[in-house]
Amino acid sequence: MEIVLISDGPLPIESPVRKLPFFFPARLVDMSKVSSNTVGDARIAIIELLESTDAGLSALRTSWESIAQIPVICLVAKSDRRENIQAAALGRTTVLDRGTPLALMLKTIQELVGGQEETNLPKNLPTETGQAFVKGIAFLEGMWLSAVQGKGIQTAQMEKSASDVFTALSLNGLSPWLQAVNAHHSATYSHSLAVAGLAGAFAKHLGWSDAVCRQVIAGGLIHDIGKARIPLTILDKAERLTAEERAMIDRHPEFGREILKPQLDVPVDIKKMAIQHHEYLDGSGYPDGLKGGRISDKVRVITICDIYVALTEDRAYKPGLSARDAIKTMKDLGAKLDQSLLDEFAAMLLNRQFGQVSRKSSAA
Repeated sequence: MEIVLISDGPLPIESPVRKLPFFFPARLVDMSKVSSNTVGDARIAIIELLESTDAGLSALRTSWESIAQIPVICLVAKSDRRENIQAAALGRTTVLDRGTPLALMLKTIQELVGGQEETNLPKNLPTETGQAFVKGIAFLEGMWLSAVQGKGIQTAQMEKSASDVFTALSLNGLSPWLQAVNAHHSATYSHSLAVAGLAGAFAKHLGWSDAVCRQVIAGGLIHDIGKARIPLTILDKAERLTAEERAMIDRHPEFGREILKPQLDVPVDIKKMAIQHHEYLDGSGYPDGLKGGRISDKVRVITICDIYVALTEDRAYKPGLSARDAIKTMKDLGAKLDQSLLDEFAAMLLNRQFGQVSRKSSAA
């Protein structure tokens, strides 16, 4: 769902509209340039009236038909009589106070466009898998909101979600989980859920304890928390990223460290999975250029799963690789990855049916 943000000039620093691109693909359009071309296929328009001028509003009214067919929200200060008169003069709009809590603002947007695209879960999906998937999405949405607002993530919810995913994997295997994940409309959320499921199944395959498996799943769920500081316009961009956009995305482990550092209730091993999953054993990774023994087995597992999911995901600019081709590509990374772990990962994926990967490896 794309939204169009309308302002008279640059968005004011204090406008809550600045946070919306972290939740929806969004474009900023100047009031004087609103037209069917600039609005395009947007599902909703958000008009920020803060600092708007009479000239800007006059231009907007002239081109009002360009957005008349989609829901429109006007942001005002309820105590500002001028802004309220301006909103009323525009006609059919939903007026929201600028101080409305962000969660309520997001809910209002979703309600006006009929909600987010529904996830069409596969038929005959095992009950436990479906329930774990729904709870996993809810956790990620709450985590994203908390990160954008500068609040701490709900550790208890993270642990409960990881436990539910582990139960689903143990009872039903990995294949149903990946089927559910691949049905979700958000590439950002589906990536984290896929990494979490794969990491949990892999840890179980390695014979790790149930408690460690759940911790690795939690690490997979939050491994990209730093991306909450990157607009979805970049994260879910259909075309290839520019050098500047790629540099911004590459900073997400640093952002993850900043978000998680004050959270003393999040275990250190889980924090490391979020901060270090782009480190390579030969020291060529980021953000800290760690080498060999400084990278834990749990982080190595998340790194392997993260790369595998990224290689096999479909994107508008490239089709996903097959499992075998993805493994070959990872093998070609040589000393960057733990090749003995990668061999076990390949054995789990290629020598067994996905539905059976919940069983422990006989070699573990």
